[in-house]
This record gives sequence, structure tokens and C-alpha cells, in this order.
Amino acid sequence: MVLSDTDPTASQTFANPLPASDPARIEALPPPPSVVTPDLTLDPNAASTPGAILVEAVGAAPIPQLGAADLEAYVDGLVPQAIARGGLAGAVVVVVKDGQLLLSKGYGYADVERRKPMDPARTLLRPGSISKLFTWTAVMQLVERGKLDLDADVNTYLDFKIRDYYGQSITLRHLMTHSAGFEESSKHLFAADPSRLRKLGDYLKAVQPRRIYAPGTVPAYSNYGAALAGYIVERVADQPFDDYVEEHLFEPLRMHRSSFRQPLPKGLAGDMAQSYVAAGAAPVPFELVNPAPAGSLSSTGEDMAHFMLAQLDQGRYGSDAILQPHTLQSMQATALRPIPGLDAMALGFFRRDGRGPVVIGHGGATEAFQSSLMLLPAHRLGVFISADGPARAGRALHRDLIEGVIQRYYPSPLADLPTLPTAHLHGEQLRGRYENSRGSASNFLVMARLFGSATVVLNDDDTIAVSSLRGRDGRIKRWREIEPYVWREVGGDSRLAAKMSGAEVVAISSDDVPAAMWLQPVPGWRSPGWMLPLLFATLGVQALALCLWPIAAVVRYQTQRRLRLDGRERDLRLLTMFGLIANLSLAGLWWWLLVRAEASVRALDGGLDGWMRLAQLLGLLSVPIAIVACLNARAAWRGPLQRLRRVCAVAIAAACVATVWFVFALKTMSWSLVY
Repeated sequence: MVLSDTDPTASQTFANPLPASDPARIEALPPPPSVVTPDLTLDPNAASTPGAILVEAVGAAPIPQLGAADLEAYVDGLVPQAIARGGLAGAVVVVVKDGQLLLSKGYGYADVERRKPMDPARTLLRPGSISKLFTWTAVMQLVERGKLDLDADVNTYLDFKIRDYYGQSITLRHLMTHSAGFEESSKHLFAADPSRLRKLGDYLKAVQPRRIYAPGTVPAYSNYGAALAGYIVERVADQPFDDYVEEHLFEPLRMHRSSFRQPLPKGLAGDMAQSYVAAGAAPVPFELVNPAPAGSLSSTGEDMAHFMLAQLDQGRYGSDAILQPHTLQSMQATALRPIPGLDAMALGFFRRDGRGPVVIGHGGATEAFQSSLMLLPAHRLGVFISADGPARAGRALHRDLIEGVIQRYYPSPLADLPTLPTAHLHGEQLRGRYENSRGSASNFLVMARLFGSATVVLNDDDTIAVSSLRGRDGRIKRWREIEPYVWREVGGDSRLAAKMSGAEVVAISSDDVPAAMWLQPVPGWRSPGWMLPLLFATLGVQALALCLWPIAAVVRYQTQRRLRLDGRERDLRLLTMFGLIANLSLAGLWWWLLVRAEASVRALDGGLDGWMRLAQLLGLLSVPIAIVACLNARAAWRGPLQRLRRVCAVAIAAACVATVWFVFALKTMSWSLVY
């Protein structure tokens, strides 16, 4: 999902090659000198030496001291290898501790062709959904001033109406915990070019998604919800969102090299890192985000350090404060725990509090940049990393770095808990197919759910496996039950848990995944377990019939056997064959549209709408095609006894009727192209 902590296109189960401008592949480039500014005191009131902490060793192995030298050596041993291995162009790592900048370092290139190194003090990156933390902070500022109420209907602050869900309104608290119940909104998420950028209010009014869950009941990560909160800030503060953030956040935090503006101001544009989506490929243009409060921030590593320092020092940076201590504490505290036994949502932050030290933070992903911000409030430690290049490699790097730092300096030994005797029974209850709560329900993107579901299986040793939860080696993880409906990763420390209603499974999730989404059982009437085989059979029958049609004609010609059909029967048969061509064209067109959307979310900026309308016309045409195919089957059944012809005609008619069912079941016929 772009603008998320997970994946750009937002249909990940728990989910561009361009011409190269440089003959050398990115991973083959010689590393430039690292750009380092260690031990720089950013907080004017902080001490002049970096903080260090010595944690008592558990067992024989001593825990290293968290200081600049050891940390830099550890990061140096990890990041350059990840860049070379994953084909990343470059990365920035910034760490703050006890009010100071402990490490600030750039690796690789901000511009591969010009061999321009990453500079954590100067190079601008796109932190993606980490932008939301600034939006949520702005909301809390206005709550402090009495201008916003977290529990009031958001329509109180808007100049258009957010539709009710069976009479239930939503609040800012719902938006901040991603529990407002919106389906996924993908249209116009990224603008194809600057001329297609929309004003925030216009965007929100044009693409308002359906609410598919009751508020406060189901976590479903929403870029639209965050953008809506930014628009509320804009209206209540009576100034554009960009201006508000610059005046009330960037200025007191001395974040002078940060901006939500798109395109970037001239004074900053020259230092923007190029955007690489594939190793060895030319950069893509500056990414333009329509829901700006959800993900349009451009910032440097050291500017992000200023924000982390304020979050770790009761809202203060130097002599200025962006929030009062009590407000900051309420923002970072648990606000919603969707599944008991797993992690929680704070007010905007993802909160990990079930294993090891309490960690709050957020991830961010655009097509080119993968970023993560992590705070350990009790230890006054903050880490920000942003990688430029292939998404999978970037995600792996920030996962390995952040987990590595926590385990290295704050290890938390696991209790040796036995597997419960209920493991088999509870594993049987979980068996089945699941889908992400973050997804579409009213438009053609429901196809992503069909092809992206997860399967839970019970293994012979009473462990369970979830097909979408994989380890670093790509293998599916196994889990054993250590508490009622709580499982621990075999050979790891991650947990998985289920939310139950009596004997029924409501949802499952893992602390590998933010608490802003979960996996929920797929209703039987649209389970991929039977829908996918039926879909493939439907298309297979029609494709086979088309292939056999000319072959049969040749055989009849060679054997001088003619079809004994009257004029009406001949016309029905011919129309049916042309209908099969239309149906297969329909399937091919939708497949092409999904591939285009998967390749680049910018394809969903309206550029494919004409092709979608053509697909909808073909979808409507499938109805008379099915009628003709059924008439053809009846004619074949009433004609002279020819078993093969009868079987083929009935199979073709059934496939055409199934095609009509899929056209409507997969929501391809929505009048409005809002998706």
C-alpha cells in the first residue's frame, strides 16, 4: 500500500522496470564516503555529550553499551551490505538518545547518475505515511486549544457530509486509530503529474469511500481518514494545511528543510533524492500525493531527528513546545487494542507493548522510499531510517535495523512456555481462509481480495501456519499455542492471536503486523476456495470451446460431414462463439487493468477509466451472451441425438452464466468509478 507501513497498493494480504540511465547497476556502484555528523547536540538544552546506557547482562553474553561508537559500527555492518544485496540506491539512518543526536549517517547515493551521496543533514527523502504523525500532532494541538473534540462527529467540522454507517457517525478518535470503517481508497492517491494535483477538499469530496464496518469495531488502515483529519485541521485553524504545519510544527522544531508542499519549493527541490523503484533503472518523477496529510512530507534525516526529540522530551524542543506533556502522554498511550494479547494503536502511533520494551512508531512507503520511525519513550531512544530503491529490499533493511537495535541493546529473554493441550482444538477452529480488513468491498478492487487471501492450516504437530506470514527466509512461519488463543512463533518471539466470539473466529493477527488491520474469515459464499476454481473452469471451458471450433470445422471438412443445423440453430451457434470471444476479452482486459494498477499506483489517477468503461460494456454484454448460449444449449438438446454437441453446448452455457455472476459478484459494474 503506498502511504502505509506495509505495501503500496493496499491490497496486501497482511502485499516498473524503466530504461536504465546508467549502464552500471545500482548495487555495483562503488560506495561514496559516508556522510556522518555524530554526537551533534540538537536540543539546545541538552548536555554536550551523547547519552549512553549500560544494561546488565542476562546470562553469559554481555549487553553492549549503547553509545555512538558501538552503534555506528553495528549500523555500518548492516546497511552497506543491505544496499548492495538489495539494489538500493541509498539510505539514511538517524538515531537520537537522551536529547542528543547519537548517529546521523548517509549511505549510498541520492543521485546515482551524478554520484551524489546521501547526506542526512541535506538530502530530502519521502517518509510516506510517517507524514501522518505530523497530522495527528496537529490534531492534538487543536484539541489542547479547545478547538477540536476527539469524540465529536467529524461532520461538525466539515463542509461536506461523511456518510453514516447505519446511523453511526465517526470521530477523530476513530480516524486516529484507523477504526472509522472506511474501505480502501486508491483512486487519485498519487497524481500522474502536477497538473492533476487536487486541492485537499476537492480530493476528499470526489473519492469518499464507503464505510463497510461499524466505527470502532474493525481496524482498517485508511489514508483517506488521515487526509480527512488534515482537512479538519485546515478548516478549524482557518489556514491551508501546509501553512499550519510550517507555522506550528516545522518552525518550533527548527525543521527548516521539510515541507508538505508539492512540487517542492525551489530552495529544497535541488536537494531531493532521486526516486528509484528498481535496481539499475532510471529514477521516476517526484511522487505527487493527493491526500497530502497522509503522505506528502519531504524531509531530511536530521529534521526527523528534531521531531523524535520532541516526542521523547514531553513535547519540547529547546525552548519551544509543540504539545503539553499530558497531551503527549495521552497521544502515546494505548487507545485501541483490536485483539487481546497483541499490540495496540495509540492515537496515531503503532504501539508494540507485548514483548520487550514499549515501542511506538510508524512506517511509511511510497513507490520509491521505504521508511520507519521508532521511539522507545522509556529509554529516550529514537531511530529513523529511510531507504531509496526497490520496495522489498527497503522494507527488509528497516525491519532488520530496527529489530536489530532493540535486540542488541534491550534484549528481552523469552519465558520457556509449554504448548497448551488445547493446541489441536483451537488450531482446528482457526483453519480456513482469511482476508485483510484493509481492502475494497464496493468496486473492482475486490478482485485483489479474491487473489490475495490467506490460508490457515493445522500442522501434524499441532502448530498452525498462516500463508501470508513469512520469515526473513521467505518460509511460512509456524506457531504453537502458549496461552488460550495466543500462539508464539516457533524459533522466534513473534506472537499470533485470535479474537473469538464464543466458538467463532472474529479475526486473527500477529504482532508482525500493525494493529491498524487484521485478518478476518472470508464468508463462505465468496470464498476463494471455490470461486477461484470456478473462475478458472469458466474461462477454461470458453477458451477450449474457441480452440476446438476451428479444429472441428477442419475435421468436418476433411470427412465431408456437415452440421445438421437449421438457420436459427446456426445463428445461435455463431453468436455464441462470438460471445465467447467477448467474454475472454473481458477477462483479459480486467487482468491487464489489475497488472497496470499493481505496477504503479499512479495508473489509478483516472488514466485507466476509459478502459474500465470498456470493460463494463463488455460486462453488460455478457448478459445477452449468456441468454444466447442458453438458447443454443436448448436447441442442441432438442435437436437430433448428438451427445458430444449437447454436452459442449450445456458446458458453454453454464460457463457464460457463471461469467455473468462473476461480473456482478466482483463489483465490476459500479456506476461511479470511485475505487
